[in-house]
Amino acid sequence: MGKIAIKTHRLILRELTLDDVEDLAQIYADPVVMKYYPKPITREETKYQIARMINGYQQRGWGLWATIHKANNKFIGRCGLIPQVVDKCPEVEIGYMLAKEYWGQGLATEAACAIRDYGFGIGCNRLISLIAPGNIASQKVAIKTGLCYEKDTIFRGKTVQVYAIALS
Repeated sequence: MGKIAIKTHRLILRELTLDDVEDLAQIYADPVVMKYYPKPITREETKYQIARMINGYQQRGWGLWATIHKANNKFIGRCGLIPQVVDKCPEVEIGYMLAKEYWGQGLATEAACAIRDYGFGIGCNRLISLIAPGNIASQKVAIKTGLCYEKDTIFRGKTVQVYAIALS
């Protein structure tokens, strides 16, 4: 099991390991979950992505984490911080993705708030979320986490909305 980064009332966010490939690949294969992504992600792509995340923990000490539901100790997604470059500026994104059976329970907001606090705690002065214009559920999570709509931009060839929060 990976090192625990964050605990909330209902969640444990811990470092991903290669033992998580099957669980994460199952979520990435769900076309409903992946609606706002270019395409579902294969098992091999998932394994590669987790290997990159493990490298990120070693380099930065943070990244996307396995999201575990405390009630049943089940892997339900991946949430955390993602280094991004948006409009040629380095940014740190709060990212969240949960299996669809865990939607609508406030878990993404619970994770995102804890990630926001973690990000500010490690010295980030500004955090963003990049959200597809039609992804109303993710927009609501961002707003409940304290992020505000800032602008539309092109990111990796697609229009996204930038939601942001800065330490005041």
